[in-house]
Amino acid sequence: MAPSNRLDVLAQRVRVVDRHRRVLSIAVALVLCGLLSRKVAALFGMEWPSVFLLVVLAPFLGLVWWLVEAGFAWVIALWETEHDRIARDCGLPRAQLLRRRRRRE
Repeated sequence: MAPSNRLDVLAQRVRVVDRHRRVLSIAVALVLCGLLSRKVAALFGMEWPSVFLLVVLAPFLGLVWWLVEAGFAWVIALWETEHDRIARDCGLPRAQLLRRRRRRE
């Protein structure tokens, strides 16, 4: 892929994920908590009140939301770093330090 095309793709990805990050992370957390609520309800049985189930799942919902947000931030940081590396690459050779020999006196 050409560098200019790759720059466009990376910029578009960052914009889309950054724009929809909050909604996506909340949706993922709700889906996982919905799946977990069935497992927990089956584990505890039907005699447990649903309020107890909500109290158990609320911290899990917050933790999952935070982890998904952190994952999105990490992915965005990777894409932004790659975008910056490609954008700043101007074809110059890598700088190298040369040691000068001491003159003998």
